[in-house]
Amino acid sequence: MEDDNENKEVMTSATNFKGRLGYACLNVYLRNQKPPIFCSRTCRISTIKEKGLNYVKELGRQNAKDLMALLTFNEKHNIKFMRISSGMFPFASHEIYGYSLDYAAKELKVVGEFAARNGHRLTTHPGQYNQLGSPRQEVIQRTTTELSYHADMLNLMNLPLDSIMIIHMGGSYGDKAATLKRFEGNYKKLNKKIKNRLVLENDEIGYSVEDLLPICKKLKIPLVLDWHHHSLNPGTLSHEDLLALIPEINKTWTNKGLKPKQHYSEGRPGAKNLMEKRAHSVRVKKLPPCDPDMDLMIEAKDKGKKLEQAVFQLYQQYGLYPVDPEVIIPSAEAKTNGHRNTSGKVNAEIEELKELEEEDMNVKKKRKKEDDLSHKEGNVRSSKRRSNIKNIR
Repeated sequence: MEDDNENKEVMTSATNFKGRLGYACLNVYLRNQKPPIFCSRTCRISTIKEKGLNYVKELGRQNAKDLMALLTFNEKHNIKFMRISSGMFPFASHEIYGYSLDYAAKELKVVGEFAARNGHRLTTHPGQYNQLGSPRQEVIQRTTTELSYHADMLNLMNLPLDSIMIIHMGGSYGDKAATLKRFEGNYKKLNKKIKNRLVLENDEIGYSVEDLLPICKKLKIPLVLDWHHHSLNPGTLSHEDLLALIPEINKTWTNKGLKPKQHYSEGRPGAKNLMEKRAHSVRVKKLPPCDPDMDLMIEAKDKGKKLEQAVFQLYQQYGLYPVDPEVIIPSAEAKTNGHRNTSGKVNAEIEELKELEEEDMNVKKKRKKEDDLSHKEGNVRSSKRRSNIKNIR
């Protein structure tokens, strides 16, 4: 009964929310259509060598076309906030196989015009290996190239500057103050197209809100507040301290004429240690105490994928928008919590999600193996060169 009362209080307090709820990258309902609709088609380097770069570029073109299909779905179902997959154009920022996005300008322009016409906000979140505070120059170079790719993609869509690119500060490399100093120096060297869209997000291990807010204010970089990350890495801030800082966090956005955005998720039930607590829950049970008109990215995950389904559940829970029952897919977690699931279609969709996750993991493992092999071959060549030099001497 205590939980019921708590939920009633949450629902009452959340009735003023009128902002945009969003999801990240994968629309499970569309992914399970025949043919599937998704924006992360990719391949391996061996495939590029076999089929050529044009094959990879066509994968990117199809991803861009399917992004249009995702936005059409979102518009129909009252979702006007979405994170675009960083894998839209596979290998576009690769040091060897990279390519310009100009060939897909037509498809990207169509997406941008639709977003502008219907008031959709599109953002990106380049991966965790993008670290401007790294002491290694090769990491800085790869990060800059990757950020440039994302900026080009957003610019070709002609999206406004609130279509931002989010990164984490990354590792501390044994000296957080020195890392922040390196970040500052490297940030100042970035070109304008990257600076215009780059924002920082607090993380659950290394850099808290209080770590990042000073440098965000100094460099005029917007700060994305991630509520789940803050719960795991609050620094010295109490919950009340954080709430008091929100107007200051929002100013890092509004001072640049941008609309603030936040991330929200909850930990998995029963999680005990930090690694388990980092995992996102399948659905979220409430909305955070954010501003009523906040753009809020819901980062719930089911089978490793961030889903639009959590947004639909919140729409239903708080009566924000009507939800077409046709697009609702019960979660696997709901099944284990005593809810009956008699739909064979749903079971098939869950199984397909498992296969997709395994497929993604295999691709990542194969890429890592290729990278390790390339690194090993480079070390062997360097060793041979040193040996030859020594013999000459």
